Amino acid sequence: SGMIQGYLRPETAQGIFLNYKYCLEQNANKLPFGVAQIGKAFRNEIAPRQGLTRQREFTQAEIEFFVKPTNKAHPKFKVVKDTQLQLFSSPKQLAAEPHITMTIGEAVANGTVNNETLGYFIVRTFKFLTSIGIKAEHCRFRQHLPTEMAHYATDCWDAEIQ
Repeated sequence: SGMIQGYLRPETAQGIFLNYKYCLEQNANKLPFGVAQIGKAFRNEIAPRQGLTRQREFTQAEIEFFVKPTNKAHPKFKVVKDTQLQLFSSPKQLAAEPHITMTIGEAVANGTVNNETLGYFIVRTFKFLTSIGIKAEHCRFRQHLPTEMAHYATDCWDAEIQ
């Protein structure tokens, strides 16, 4: 009849969080564990030339990796700790300063990156991007600003490619 209202999801990770208990049970109720997902997400966009709004469709890939809040060390962090990255931290953005280059080990040690597990996955993302042909000097990681951070997150970084 066309009378049932439906909604398109704005994020792909929602299903991961909704199914957290099931995923934890499938991992013998032990942390850490990760869940990867690829799916469609939708956004409304203001586009005056093509009508007031238009629907944008994205394919997103996300990994949610769950750790104990009291133990965020990663067993393979030592292997990646000397990797040099361009990091654009939240304080640098707010101060209108440029990004900096440092090793992920330094970034974790000085608190720029919150923990080893996050640092490990930042480097894994960097290695993937460079393995598919993106030049290292064209890749930087931008920390979410306090106004962008999800309520459940302690730290979050996006890969940006020039």
